Amino acid sequence: MNVLEKIFTTNQLTEVFTPNTVAKLTYVKRQTIDSDLEKYLQIPGNQIIIYGHSGGGKTTLLRNKLSEIGQNYIKTHCESTTTFNDLLMQAFDELNIFYIQERSTNSQYSISTELKAEYLGISSKVTSNYTEMQGEKSIRIIPPQLTPQKLAQFLGEINCLWIIEDFHKVAEHEKKRIADVIKIFIDAANDYKKVKIVCIGAVGTARELIELDNNLNNRIVELFVPLLTDDEIDSIVVKGFDLLNVSITDDLKGKIVYYSNNLASITHQICYDLCFHSRIQKSKFLSKRLRNNTFKDAVNSYVRKNSDTFTKIYDTIICQRYGWHVLKTFEHLEKEHLSFDEIKTKIPNQKRPSDEELLNYLEQLGSPEYKEIVRYDRSSMKYSISSPFFKAFLKMKLALEKAEKNETMARKKKKMNNKYSIADSTYTLVTSNVIFDEAFFIQYNDILETMLNEETKVHRTLRISKM
Repeated sequence: MNVLEKIFTTNQLTEVFTPNTVAKLTYVKRQTIDSDLEKYLQIPGNQIIIYGHSGGGKTTLLRNKLSEIGQNYIKTHCESTTTFNDLLMQAFDELNIFYIQERSTNSQYSISTELKAEYLGISSKVTSNYTEMQGEKSIRIIPPQLTPQKLAQFLGEINCLWIIEDFHKVAEHEKKRIADVIKIFIDAANDYKKVKIVCIGAVGTARELIELDNNLNNRIVELFVPLLTDDEIDSIVVKGFDLLNVSITDDLKGKIVYYSNNLASITHQICYDLCFHSRIQKSKFLSKRLRNNTFKDAVNSYVRKNSDTFTKIYDTIICQRYGWHVLKTFEHLEKEHLSFDEIKTKIPNQKRPSDEELLNYLEQLGSPEYKEIVRYDRSSMKYSISSPFFKAFLKMKLALEKAEKNETMARKKKKMNNKYSIADSTYTLVTSNVIFDEAFFIQYNDILETMLNEETKVHRTLRISKM
């Protein structure tokens, strides 16, 4: 951004750093995957599955590309309780902007009078049925005329594609119905070149629809969105702070890149918190510089926001027969990445599962159900804790448990020694429950700093060895 643009352009913080919404101002294009997506979108009949890690930029990639090429689209969102009928009704509702408000999201279109009348007729039936049911239950009855074939026709008439977000969350039998509808949309492309379905899912879910119906093989494109590189994260940070006319030290930028762990959503959250706690709500008229001491406020805010999530993940994992030992292995070995054998051998023999059981369990820990807390790297075939923030939380949690165990042992020993003593034997028991107070954050930030320093040493050693 040049000097004149900085003076006369005002960007809001909420538009620059967007942890929970699609990034536009700070979008960083990834050339290869961006080109592949554009190619697949242009091929008639191609149905697309976009998958990757949560927070890795799948939706941002798609929405920015659709905006760039001027493609109309509607979007629906899945939850664990979502049925296919829910999706169908969501999609029908999304057509409102085209058929009633007569507005285009991107490309222009024209709707035949007959089809518009049919849409309005179905819409009135949906409204009528819903009104009748309000006294008992809020259930929306789908008229017989609203079929997947008819939806494909409605979409085709306006050159529109259908985005189904988080399709991996729905139940297995509902996924089967999605697979059936994809076949309908493949056939619909013979009459409407741009109509198609784009499913967005978590890492490891790309093959689910194809496995449900072999006829979809070679008709569905699987597009994996990898984690962002350090350079791409760096670009987001630089672009965002430049838009706000704010500069940061190289050390602070390095911390943001490291702790984001290659996830765009965490990068945006850290940067947002940094600005918010520095009272930066929009572009500064006079340039402002942020220094390292502002980072602790951002970290503390992020951890407070995720404290319940961290605790819930930890408690859920240790309820498993060997879950605690898996977590302990990551903390005990003090390595960023662990092989399958390193994890397996640290589980006691009496609790050690079979290879298949452990592989399935590690895959489960990498699922959205566990917030993808364990990450698997396909190139190195090693596992790691996906969030440095959770890893630091884990270190503190295990340290508290160890302290509680030692205190319990000391109590037993004292009780034995004082068995015949009338002296007061009161004691203070350390609790392993984490209390997010000032003392916690002081120790927590020290652990994060130590982790960063250790990682920096490793990278420096690797660079020297390659010289």
